[in-house]
Amino acid sequence: MPLFIASFVFITKHYWWTIVVSLLVDIWSIANLIYFKTYDAFLSVNDMLLVGNMDGAWTSITAYFDVSMIFMLLLTIIWGIFVFMPLNITGKRKWAIFISILCILFGLAYLNNYFIHNLKFWPGKSKREAAQLEEEQEEWISFVNEHGGHELRYSTLFAYIPFFQIYSETTNGIATINANFMEQYIRQQSILSDFIAVNIYHMFNHNVAGNIISLSENDIRSIQQYISPTMANPSPQNNLIVILVESLEDWPLHHAIENQEIAPYLNKLKQQEHVLYCDKIRCQTLGGNSGDGQMIVNSGLLPIQNGVACMHYGDNKYPNFAHFYSNSILVNPWPKIWNQDTMSVRYSYTQKVEPESGEWEDAQVLATSLNYLRNADTPTCLMAITVSTHSPFNRVRNNKVQTKAPAILNRYMQCLNYTDSCIADFMEHVLADSLLSQSTIVITGDHTIFKPAMLGDFTDYAKEQNLSIASGENYCPLIIYSPRISENIHVADTCYQMDIFPTILHLIGCEDYYWKGFGVNLLDSIARHNRPITEQEAYELSDKLIRSNYFTTIDK
Repeated sequence: MPLFIASFVFITKHYWWTIVVSLLVDIWSIANLIYFKTYDAFLSVNDMLLVGNMDGAWTSITAYFDVSMIFMLLLTIIWGIFVFMPLNITGKRKWAIFISILCILFGLAYLNNYFIHNLKFWPGKSKREAAQLEEEQEEWISFVNEHGGHELRYSTLFAYIPFFQIYSETTNGIATINANFMEQYIRQQSILSDFIAVNIYHMFNHNVAGNIISLSENDIRSIQQYISPTMANPSPQNNLIVILVESLEDWPLHHAIENQEIAPYLNKLKQQEHVLYCDKIRCQTLGGNSGDGQMIVNSGLLPIQNGVACMHYGDNKYPNFAHFYSNSILVNPWPKIWNQDTMSVRYSYTQKVEPESGEWEDAQVLATSLNYLRNADTPTCLMAITVSTHSPFNRVRNNKVQTKAPAILNRYMQCLNYTDSCIADFMEHVLADSLLSQSTIVITGDHTIFKPAMLGDFTDYAKEQNLSIASGENYCPLIIYSPRISENIHVADTCYQMDIFPTILHLIGCEDYYWKGFGVNLLDSIARHNRPITEQEAYELSDKLIRSNYFTTIDK
């Protein structure tokens, strides 16, 4: 791709420009590869605008740099040597070289697509799966032929995608291509085309993040189904403690790995009385990662579709549970991330406790939290945010866990083992206190950490150790201790992060709040199986709620 772009400059006399263009594109491509390994997405305009948000957290991305990425520069370097060689190249030879370069590049691109994007050549795919794919492709081609040969050219582009996923509907007997999959195809083929597409979108779309939009009457009617006309503002009698664990995934809680308990305390806690345990909480964060996770838990809202709500809509009014308490505290070990100064106020925390310099590890976070809880003389809402399990998982030295897992997975388990020990110490002190033991205590993750691109690297080890991530999916756990839970309840259904907010409202006795979110109370099995709204509908309505700053129209 870099040489392809540079080749157009080659037809001019300024050959050195080909090297400049090619190097710039190489750097851009390497940056995107690093970002893709980190977040399973390519860099967008919003990501670049948020670069200041990474102050103090650069290692969470640069850790994914792979030395092999340097090889992307080799073609440019070789080309530079070729350009500056003292050769007498005539006009005809120049055009011959130009055409040859184009043919080679297109040939390499074809081979790349054939071997990488054709499932028959993907590692780990069985012959049965390859045969099934071929059958689906043939069915799709036959289907298109029956409904108009002019559609066939699209099927050849999307041959590696099962035919039933390609078309979204059939209108008047003609299949239509699903735009989402066309977008995915572009993203898979070229980092550059994604960059161009995102920029064009932002140039012509006026309702991008940051702009307050007006809602249509239909939008308002849809939203009002989820807004209660009552304005109750109850006063909880006991504490609410939320421990939001950075990048907490559930699979280490299932069983011992290589005869080692990765999270022994959480594994024990999930089986005790007065505990609700959900092992399949689907992560619903988007471009905002931890910022989105905090927003979902605190407000029951889902992220906006483009941009990051806590950065672009930090001045909005947000529903929350903290304002029920006269004493509400956010213990934040990493002050400069995700607009925390503003958002702690928007989530109604009256106190923000953070280090004066640097950052705290989990032991300091939870020790500070315990100290504030012990000194509180009124019911308190406290959210403690941990960071020791933040990528690249090198913040703590813990050799208690040693496995044969891939290095990054092993480091994650070591950090989680440390965080688990910190939670254990905190919980033992809380449950031993006659007053604090009456608290509702929520332990969950802000998001999962390993994206599909990385989970594939763990497949062999995951299958060997019978880890749930072998399926290519990962979930956050949710563990809630509360005296209002009379037994041990294990919910094995797939649930959502948006369910956490209404479940908390129920347990602190604030179900009369005008906003219950789009999720359901997880203690209500009937509600879990009869959801009033789909996940996609919730995303769309939540996007409109945030971008219209809807909650400013509500008094309380």
